[in-house]
Amino acid sequence: MEKYRGLTWVSEMTNRFKELNIGEEFYFQWHITEKCNLRCKHCYHEKYTSANELNLDELIFIADKINATLEKWNKKGTLSITGGEPFVIKDKMFPLMRHIDSFPSLHHFDILTNGWFINQDVLTELKRLKKLRRVQLSLEGSSPQINDQIRGEGSFDKALNAIRLLKKNAFQVAVMMTISNFNRNEIGPVINLLEEEGVDTFSAERFIPEGRGASLEKEILTPEELKNIFSNIYSLALKQNGTRILLYRPLFALLNGNDPTVGAMCSAGTNALTIMHDGTIYPCRRLPIPIGNALTDSFYKIWYTSDVLWNIRNTNNLKGKCSNCDLIPICRGCRAMAYAVTGDYLSEDPQCWK
Repeated sequence: MEKYRGLTWVSEMTNRFKELNIGEEFYFQWHITEKCNLRCKHCYHEKYTSANELNLDELIFIADKINATLEKWNKKGTLSITGGEPFVIKDKMFPLMRHIDSFPSLHHFDILTNGWFINQDVLTELKRLKKLRRVQLSLEGSSPQINDQIRGEGSFDKALNAIRLLKKNAFQVAVMMTISNFNRNEIGPVINLLEEEGVDTFSAERFIPEGRGASLEKEILTPEELKNIFSNIYSLALKQNGTRILLYRPLFALLNGNDPTVGAMCSAGTNALTIMHDGTIYPCRRLPIPIGNALTDSFYKIWYTSDVLWNIRNTNNLKGKCSNCDLIPICRGCRAMAYAVTGDYLSEDPQCWK
């Protein structure tokens, strides 16, 4: 049996990448490029020129700062390499991944891709990476008719082919779905499709109107609609079929606040940062407020002196129904959704049904 194939490797991956708790993990989402071959309707990017994109030496410099910071903070690092579409710049992506793969502070990393460029040559390269946990793709529907209206013609078939090739090569595969009025009725059919294809995990993200999607506010679900959809996802998750359904998102806690696997605190100001293609730091990708630059600022300075982060951490600053909610210890809503809809990241989550 080859080292990276079959059930032996799957078992090794599962054991190595155990769940981390919020106290020991620090997460970086790293958008190494804004270039992309797709133009999804709901995309949070607005421009795709990737102006001032970092070169490989600069990427390595930031990676080393990440490693040094994690070691100093005694944290287990997790990282997502994404874009744009990261495989568009695989000449920089592959050397960067090989570099971070050697970091003792890094627990694991994932790749977030649209799957368009996944082929056997790419997988041969990825198999050399010991700390690559899974590859995440996106699907917005269970058929080309729904998915391709949002993500572009041919994207459904490309994603499905990538899923099949990844699973054939024993990779862990995740699929994320962005929920809006475009695809609100597709949750069950998508999950059924993923179970048929042996996909490991599924997660649902709310559509947030920014970037290319800024003009699509009519596609935002009402609080009652979101409640019904989240309740449906929760019910499907309780059945514990082949595909694991992840519930680590704000507002899921409203369904069962006593279950630690249901819901999650907004990561902004908690245990995560986003690095953009030019080194700009955001609290999270969907909260596009610059709070520093990874090339010129230390992560210590950004994390401990940012007014934005401290404003979010102090729950006394939250407004509306979020200000006196009994779920504040486990949920403070989505600051990005509040910002996109109202312009105030401290406003109440406009989709909260509580």
